[in-house]
This record gives sequence, structure tokens and C-alpha cells, in this order.
Amino acid sequence: MESLDLVNPYLFRHKRRNFLTGGNMLPSDIDALLDFEIRPTDIFIITYPKSGRLLVLARVPFIEERAKDDPCRERPDPRFFGTHLPPDMLPLGVREKQVKIVYVWRNPKDVLVSLYHFAQSWVFLETPRSFEDFFQQFLDGDVYMGSWFDHLREYISARDQLNIHFVNYESMLKVVNHLFLKICAFLGRDLTDEAIDHIVEKSTFTNMKRNPKQAHLSVCFVCAGTAGEWKNFFTVAQNEQFDRLFQEKMTGFPLTCVWEIQP
Repeated sequence: MESLDLVNPYLFRHKRRNFLTGGNMLPSDIDALLDFEIRPTDIFIITYPKSGRLLVLARVPFIEERAKDDPCRERPDPRFFGTHLPPDMLPLGVREKQVKIVYVWRNPKDVLVSLYHFAQSWVFLETPRSFEDFFQQFLDGDVYMGSWFDHLREYISARDQLNIHFVNYESMLKVVNHLFLKICAFLGRDLTDEAIDHIVEKSTFTNMKRNPKQAHLSVCFVCAGTAGEWKNFFTVAQNEQFDRLFQEKMTGFPLTCVWEIQP
């Protein structure tokens, strides 16, 4: 039995990241993913937790959860994989074969609030004692998958070595068709306007909740799909504390955060 470096009874730390003790991955399993056989046609959808992966492709399997399954390895091309793993934990073939990566990122204040709701509902995560406690845990990186700041910075730093396309979650809420066209162009898919409209319609939060194939997803997985929810939770002092840390951690950040969308 492998020993675990516990953050709390629900999370263990491995190589500066936090993983679920109730999941099916031990440290040795995570390390073994480096040797997972990658095909040049594979496509990865990568996010920090609660950053909008469902809005891009709701039924993509997580490589952390399914890499040991033979059906996962034997699926026909192109194979789609989702993951929260940082770049140094991805299979080596992702970099070597320059497979295509769509990285979806979301403003971290809303990520914090969404992850807080998620932790209240999901049995595999510790239920927060209060929003104040969870707020500090998020800033300290003592949450599922560790620091949001580190996760995004590491992918930005690796963008010259990876074949990666960054997609902003909030922009998808405003100009969905245009962004789906850009994603399709990056993936080399030439779709008609009718096909794009169909994808966009199926990807709305209302339709995902109605979809019987997504019936297993509770409200904590498919949230309201808004931007600016953090304003209902952050105090003025918390917002100022967060902004100071953001400026400290994200100096030279080349992407623009959308902190809220006006109705």
C-alpha cells in the first residue's frame, strides 16, 4: 500500500498538486500516465477544476480516471481526453507528437465560488466549514489540484512547447458561435454554420441539464453558467486580498480576465 502525503482526509499531495484520496489514482498511477501511449490524432481538453470544460465538450472522459481501461486505449481516432493535470504530468507523447490541446480558463474569482459550491455537494471533497475558510484554502493552493495561479501560469509558460489553443470561458458565454468556429479551425474541422448552431444549442447549460445522457450530472457539475457570481460572496476585504495576490502571481499575464458580464 502506497503512503500518501495527506492535505486533509480527502486530498493527498503529489509533486505539489492535490489529488483525491477517494479517486482511483495513486501516486504511482499518476506517474505512469507519462508513458500512456499517445496518438498524433488525440485531442486534449484541459482545465483547472470548475473552469468550463462542460461547456466545451460535456462527455470527454478524464485520462486520470480512464487511462487504465482497455476501451479507453482502444477507442477509434480521434480520441478526446479531458484532464486537470499540469503540463509536467501529461503523457510525454503529448509534447513529442504535438497533439492538439484546447485549454479552457475562467476568471479565478468565479472558479473559487464554483469550486466552493462543488465541495459542498461532492462526497469526494471535504465540505467547507465556511466560505471564509475555503477562500483562504483556495488562495493557499490547498484545494483540489492545487493553485489556480500555478496551473494557468505553467501552461502559459509551456505554450511554445505544446500545440495549445487558449479559450476563455466568459468569452464563450458572450460569443459562442465565433469561439466554436475558432476551436473547430484549430482542430482542423470544417463545419457548416448549421452544424455549429446545433453544437452551440446542445452546449447550453439548459440543454445539458435536460439531456438524458447527462442525467447523472448534478447541479454541482452543471452550474448556472454565469460570470460575476463572486460578487455575491466576496467581501470588500477579500476582493482586495485576492487582487493583491493576483497581481503578485500573474505579473506579465498575457490573457485578459473578464470578471463579470453585465446582463
